[in-house]
Amino acid sequence: MAATLGEPKMDPAVARARLAAMKPFPRFSLTVGGLGFARFAPGTWGSVPPCVLVLVLVATLPHGLGWVIDAALGVLLVWSSWGCERWGAQAEELLGVKDPSCVVLDEVAGMSLSMLLLHWHLRSDATDWSWAWKGILGVALAFVLFRAFDVIKPPPCRALQNIRGGRGILLDDLFAGVYASVILHVVGPLAG
Repeated sequence: MAATLGEPKMDPAVARARLAAMKPFPRFSLTVGGLGFARFAPGTWGSVPPCVLVLVLVATLPHGLGWVIDAALGVLLVWSSWGCERWGAQAEELLGVKDPSCVVLDEVAGMSLSMLLLHWHLRSDATDWSWAWKGILGVALAFVLFRAFDVIKPPPCRALQNIRGGRGILLDDLFAGVYASVILHVVGPLAG
């Protein structure tokens, strides 16, 4: 049997109905505010919030507070990893699918990891628009790399996805984030 790309797809209406048995906060968290119910590419939509957060912080943080970006990404990484671990098995049980596509909190974890510890250029530190160019290009490159590794699932990502429960939902995305992070730390506008 040929390997498929991405997570098993489920009709968003069916997923929403089955997850109704879950408490609101875990359901809201696992689907990242409902982004996981998107009809097209829910994992891609679930990867967007960390990107938006970084761009907002790059544009608004005062001089000397660049470390706040890493702190915010670290908090997102810890929260999303804990949430997948805590509620992932229940979501799989309710949906009857391993690593369901509507659970996108793992994308938040992987995307956060891929952008962690990069050299972000703040608007307040620049005298021109280079901060915007570097920030947008850095986030875009992180996004494309993370999504590519998450979909293709190079070793050991596919094997890790087979682990039962929330850990299996999470680990393949963390490794995709590690792959993206390594490339971003070696090349790109924020490496160094």
